[in-house]
Amino acid sequence: MRKRTAAICSLLLILSVILCACGESAPTPNVEETETTQQVTQAAYRPGNPAPSEMGADACGQSLTWSVSGGTLTIRGTGEMYDFQSAPWSTQRGDIRAVTVEDGVTSIGDNAFSALDSVYTVRIAESVQRIGRNAFSGCMNLSSLTLPQGMQTVETGCFEGCQKLWSVSIPDSVTAIEARAFNMCDKLSSMTLPKNLEFIGDEAFAFCDHLYSCRIPASMTHLGIGSFIRCSRLTKFTVEDNNPNFSTDENGVLFSRSKAMLLVYPSGRMVRDYTVPDSVRTIGEKAFAYCDGLQSVEIPDTVETIGAGAFYNCNNLKSVRLPQGLKVLPAQMFSNSDALESVILPEGLEQIGEEAFSGCDTLREMIIPAGVETIGRYAFENCPALTVTVLGKELAVDGWDVFWVDSNATVQWNP
Repeated sequence: MRKRTAAICSLLLILSVILCACGESAPTPNVEETETTQQVTQAAYRPGNPAPSEMGADACGQSLTWSVSGGTLTIRGTGEMYDFQSAPWSTQRGDIRAVTVEDGVTSIGDNAFSALDSVYTVRIAESVQRIGRNAFSGCMNLSSLTLPQGMQTVETGCFEGCQKLWSVSIPDSVTAIEARAFNMCDKLSSMTLPKNLEFIGDEAFAFCDHLYSCRIPASMTHLGIGSFIRCSRLTKFTVEDNNPNFSTDENGVLFSRSKAMLLVYPSGRMVRDYTVPDSVRTIGEKAFAYCDGLQSVEIPDTVETIGAGAFYNCNNLKSVRLPQGLKVLPAQMFSNSDALESVILPEGLEQIGEEAFSGCDTLREMIIPAGVETIGRYAFENCPALTVTVLGKELAVDGWDVFWVDSNATVQWNP
């Protein structure tokens, strides 16, 4: 299936300029007032400390040096480490099996230890207050780590792709875990979210196949898109009682506090049939993605909106009952759900998003209601067994992309 990305405008920058002109700060959206809980990252702007084009052979900060001896990379001195595109010790990465950051060092720079795939152990002094973006990404043999007290943010991609990382101790000083921080840490099983955590970014724990449960602390206000997507052993969420933003039910499904929005269905829950509660008005983006245990889902008519990719890559999903009031079937709604056999589109439907059913190669019949005015590109791509019946039209209207249907599919116009 073709993968595409669309450029996204920087709404936060525009909003900041407007609000600064008015002398006011931006309000924090409430989980109950927004259609999704995904917000622009809360991390404050940091100008960075880029490495100069020329520096000493053993320098890695204004007052920091590095050396490799006996397989151990040691960082010593005082102050901040530079942010790197490629760290000066990367040429010796095959010889580095351990990393020691000594007392006095206050930060670890962006990409500092990225792709040191022979590293097994890391010791970080308590003086370190910041670990930069992608600092340990791709350290495939790193098994466990204790983060220093005083850290406030686990930055974007910090441990992404650390495939053998099974245990991380995160201090309670941490308030934000940014996008993809632990993405693809598929052995990660021993981890407790810090009690002061407020923010989890997009795909922060995606593809962590050995996470069995997740307890949301009382302080949590934001959960990013796909934060726990494809955590194939995650069977339930729990939420501390005094959290004002989130709740769960007896099935361990994560909701907004009032249960008006279904946020995440646990990927590892091996139950064939699920009925969305009548309290739900919105199903979040990628809420059921990669839920291979599901075969049938009933969505009540109380649901008004469904986020993009809600049932993306649900490999055993066969049927979904959609709400009658649904106006928009979002992009990639059922994309790559290759066991899907039956979906009845509601009569009031007006839009079908891009790639909504792409890759549903067992889908055999689809009736498009007369009111549908927009069908996105590749909405029915790679559906070779599909017969599409279009009601009320003899030809595609303006707004129907020329590639909306697979060339092998059969289309019956206004039968």
